[in-house]
Amino acid sequence: MLVNPQVQEKLWKFALRTPYHTDYLLHPKEWGKKIDLKKSFPDYIENYWLEMGSGWGEVAIELASKHPKTGFLLMEKKIDRIVATETKRKALGLENIRYMTLNFQWFFTEVLEKEIFDTVLINFPDPWPKRKHHKNRLMQPDMLADIHSLLKPNGNILFATDYGPYARRCISLFRKIKGYEWEGLEYSFARNESLPLSFFETEKQKEGKRIYYLERKKVDMI
Repeated sequence: MLVNPQVQEKLWKFALRTPYHTDYLLHPKEWGKKIDLKKSFPDYIENYWLEMGSGWGEVAIELASKHPKTGFLLMEKKIDRIVATETKRKALGLENIRYMTLNFQWFFTEVLEKEIFDTVLINFPDPWPKRKHHKNRLMQPDMLADIHSLLKPNGNILFATDYGPYARRCISLFRKIKGYEWEGLEYSFARNESLPLSFFETEKQKEGKRIYYLERKKVDMI
């Protein structure tokens, strides 16, 4: 995060405030000290997924049920969505889900270890369609570089959006940024059937929207 130390400190103090607490919420207290995911999940967990903007948790809940040895870290800024997801997790007795409410556009690599995730999932982030708001989009060169640093070698980033201009912008970004490659098509209109449907994707389908799916694999940056 490229801001001066004074602003960084203020953002950090603000980010620590949350009205919701659960043992499954990972909440770093000390600036500069990264979270040890291996100690934050049960010992039997073998690999890790990160979902950025997990919404109401439908995708993670279903995946966690099917893959009990995978740890799912859900980053979601809206507390009501975390509470709803935790209610489902608790009802099912799932022990392989954890949450973070930190704004990942403020703090990301500061609190997470390098090369820890096998997959990073980004489903339908806000497209910020107005040109003057494009700077607020999640998919930016710096963010993709940060994600690259958190992915294991050959790890995957999965992205979906129903907004064509945003999809085309992301395709352009991936072409320019070293460290990612694709197999087959650069994008697809056919969804990955191994992934559950989210609430937002279901709504977009009902509206008849065309959905763009991008998958990229981490490779060495030359």
